[in-house]
Amino acid sequence: MKLKQLFPILLSAFILTGCVLDIDENRPTDVKTISKSDRTWQQHLAQLKRITHYAATGQLGYISPTERFSSRFEWQYQNPNNYTLKLYSTISSSSLVLQMHNAGMTISDNKGNQRSERDAKMLVREIVGMEVPLDQLATWLKGQPDERADYQVGENHYLASFSYPVDGVTWSADYLVYHQNQTPALPKDILLKNANQTLKIRVDNWAF
Repeated sequence: MKLKQLFPILLSAFILTGCVLDIDENRPTDVKTISKSDRTWQQHLAQLKRITHYAATGQLGYISPTERFSSRFEWQYQNPNNYTLKLYSTISSSSLVLQMHNAGMTISDNKGNQRSERDAKMLVREIVGMEVPLDQLATWLKGQPDERADYQVGENHYLASFSYPVDGVTWSADYLVYHQNQTPALPKDILLKNANQTLKIRVDNWAF
């Protein structure tokens, strides 16, 4: 039995919600950028680096040739070996919890199904059908690029976009809207894409 077959009711609940996020699937083309050496950007980047553990809640929509779903999410991050991503349906009580720990990853649902594996990427691929770079998500979500990456800073002095290879696949990220009523400003709407996948993220609330 495939791992994914352990979670049929849950995944069906997610799929039924559709991709309802009103975030354009196409990358923006009219973004004006400034130098990476901009002082305000460098100060903002330094603030992001000081956020080492945090929580975020919101919505995400995922599109690939074989999967299409949307859900609410809760993300809690402590370090690379200690983080939790909870996905839950907006139309039922179904939920899916991805928990990273020292021994690997455990995925469980509210029906009592559970599976643990050392290879977190394989487990997520088999059960959820996503190829999301979880190792990088902790920094990508808060708008902090790998400084070796090809990234651009917008006129608002925040991260505008970047491209970054993960396991031979190039991901692009576009930061469309920021929460600017807090310090530092953190992303609200993010578009992550590669050749075959699109991930729309809307962060409603940050805590750090």
